[in-house]
Amino acid sequence: MLSLHDCIALCGLTEEEAAIVAEHQRLSMMVAAEFGYTLLKTPKGVFTLRCYIAEVLENAKLAGNRDKAKHVDRVLTRFNAVHPPHRVL
Repeated sequence: MLSLHDCIALCGLTEEEAAIVAEHQRLSMMVAAEFGYTLLKTPKGVFTLRCYIAEVLENAKLAGNRDKAKHVDRVLTRFNAVHPPHRVL
């Protein structure tokens, strides 16, 4: 049987990214890891994941939660480094 740690390791997201997907979509971590795996397969899915992270960041800022905002900003920065946004001309 696969553990949560195994599923996160296989899905292509970091644990922090999977946690943000879980929070944004109100899913368990296991389902969020599976959903993230599916989204990472297409450019539109990667864009969707980027939007989820950005929305959680914005919500943390609006709530005045600076620590969470800093943390999510670091997650977004790492996500963009691994999955650079596509340029459209």
